[in-house]
Amino acid sequence: MDSQVLAEDENNAKAQFRRGKARAELGQTDAAREDFLKARKHAPEDKAITRELRLLDEHDKAIYKKQKEIYKGIFGPPPQPKPKPANLLTRMWQWLTLICQWLLSLIYRLFKRGRRKAD
Repeated sequence: MDSQVLAEDENNAKAQFRRGKARAELGQTDAAREDFLKARKHAPEDKAITRELRLLDEHDKAIYKKQKEIYKGIFGPPPQPKPKPANLLTRMWQWLTLICQWLLSLIYRLFKRGRRKAD
């Protein structure tokens, strides 16, 4: 019956709202959303339209969560990032630092030993 009213007057917010409710009950959420948006365009202060749009959004979020949970492990665990191998310059710098530290500790021990004999 709402379709007949909409055929005569496309700007009837009540008929668009009712058709949107019917489509939402049938699971046609995209078409229902379009009807609710058209109804809100003609009656922006109507709280029922806003509530129905919010319910459609919550329904879509719930479906998305369910699908995400269902398909979560379908392709196996997510790949782990591989550590990047150090380039040649970095390796040389590490070795140079290690050799310098060893030389400094050797020099320190030699001077420390030399001071004990002088005493």
